[in-house]
Amino acid sequence: MNITQESTGDLTATIQIELLPEDYQTQVNTTLKDLQKKSTLKGFRPGKVPFGMIKKMYGKNVVAEEVNKVLSDALNNYIVENKLEILGYPIANIDKNKEIDFENNTKFEFFFDIGMSPTFDIEISEKTEVDFYDIQVEDKIVDNYLDETRKRFGSLTNTETVEDGETIVKGEIVQLDADGNVMEEGIKNNTSISLNFIKDKEVLKEFIGKKKEDKIRFNPLKATENAAETSSMLGIKKEDAENLESDFEFTISEISRNEPAKVDKELFTKVFPNENIEDEKQFREKLRSDAKGYYQTESENFFVHNAMDKLIHDTKIDLPDEFVKRWLTESDKKITKESVESDYEQYEKSLKHQLIINKISKDNDIKVEEKNIKDHIKNFYAKQYMIDSTNEEMMKQLDALADSVMQNKEETNKIYDQLLDAELRELFLSKLKKNTKEVTYDEFIKIVNEHHNNHKHEH
Repeated sequence: MNITQESTGDLTATIQIELLPEDYQTQVNTTLKDLQKKSTLKGFRPGKVPFGMIKKMYGKNVVAEEVNKVLSDALNNYIVENKLEILGYPIANIDKNKEIDFENNTKFEFFFDIGMSPTFDIEISEKTEVDFYDIQVEDKIVDNYLDETRKRFGSLTNTETVEDGETIVKGEIVQLDADGNVMEEGIKNNTSISLNFIKDKEVLKEFIGKKKEDKIRFNPLKATENAAETSSMLGIKKEDAENLESDFEFTISEISRNEPAKVDKELFTKVFPNENIEDEKQFREKLRSDAKGYYQTESENFFVHNAMDKLIHDTKIDLPDEFVKRWLTESDKKITKESVESDYEQYEKSLKHQLIINKISKDNDIKVEEKNIKDHIKNFYAKQYMIDSTNEEMMKQLDALADSVMQNKEETNKIYDQLLDAELRELFLSKLKKNTKEVTYDEFIKIVNEHHNNHKHEH
C-alpha cells in the first residue's frame, strides 16, 4: 500500500491511495473459502464446489467489497495517524479516479480531496467586551407575579352564572354537521373548559352570562387558536385538531370559578415553605427576588448568544470555500449547488461557529466525555424518581437505564451539546468583560426582538 498527499491549495489537498494485492488478497481468499464451505450447487456435494468456480461466480464482488473495506480503513487511519484536522470528510476526486475493473485489475488507485481546518487564534478574556442587560424588576412585574400566584393557589367555588375569564365550565361537547345537527358518528367528549384559553372575543361573549343546561355553539380551534388546547378539549390527537373546521355544541353541566387566594400567612407558607415570611411586603420582595433570578438567566443567555456572535464576527477564519460547497452538496443530496451559492453565508457562519467552539474547547481543556453524559442521565432520573443513592439495587437499575438511553445516538448527541453549552456558558460569563446596562423587562424584550429581526434581514 502506498499513500501520498499533495497540496492543492492553502487549505486543500488530495490523498492518493494505491492498493496492492497483498493488501486485500488474503481476506478475499478467506471470504471465498467461507462461501465455498456454505455453497450448495447442483451436481456437487454441499461445501464441495470447486474453488475456481466459486471465484468465478463471486470473485469480482468479493474483491470490490474487501478493497472498499481496506480503502476505508486506510484513509481513516492515515488521517488519524497524521493528525489531519479536516473539514467534513474526504470527497472522491472524480477527475482523477478512473473506472475500476475489479475482475481483471490487481492494483487499484484512489484519489480523495480533503479540506483542512484553518488555524486561527481566539482569546476568551476581558479584552472582549459584550453588552450585559441587567433587567430591573419593576413593581408592575411583582404585581403580575402576585396575581398569578394568587390564582395558582386559589380555590374553585361553584357559581350559577358564567362571569368572566376566571370561570371554568364543565359539560358535554358534540360535533355538528354542516346543517348544525349533531353528527351521529362525530366527536363527543365530556370536558372542562377554562375560559382563560378562549382567545376569540366573540366566542367568549357567548359564554358570559350563561347558566347550567345552556348551550353554546362554536369552533374550538378558532376559539382557542391552539391545536393542543383543542385536542385536550375534544379528547382527540393534536394532529387531528390542527385542521378542524367543524362547529361543536357545548352543554354546560357545571360552573365554577377560581377564587384567588388571600394574601396572608397561609399563602406565604404554601408558596415558600422554607421561608419565614411575615407580611405582604416581605412576600413581594421574595417574589421580586425570584423574578430577578429568572430574568438573570434570560440576560445570561442573551449575553452568551451575543458573545458568540461577536467572536464569529471578529475572528478572521479563512475557509476552503469551493471544497466546503462541494462537501455540502455531497453530504446531503437535498442540497443543490444553487441553494449552496445563495445560502453560503449562513453555511459559512455555521461552520465558523463550530470551529470556534472546537478551538475554545481545546484551548480551555473543555471536555465532555462518555462518563459525563452517563452521570447526567443518572442524575436526571434519580431526581425525577427520587432514588436513594444508598439503595444499591436501585442504583444498578439506574446504571442500566443510563446505558439503555446512551444506545440512542440522537439523544446522546443532544445531551453532549447541552453539557458542552453549559461549560462554554460558564467560561464566557466568568472570563469575558460585561458592559452592564440596566433595562426594564419591556426594554429587554424590545432589544432581543430587534436583534433577531436584524439577523433575519442579514440572512
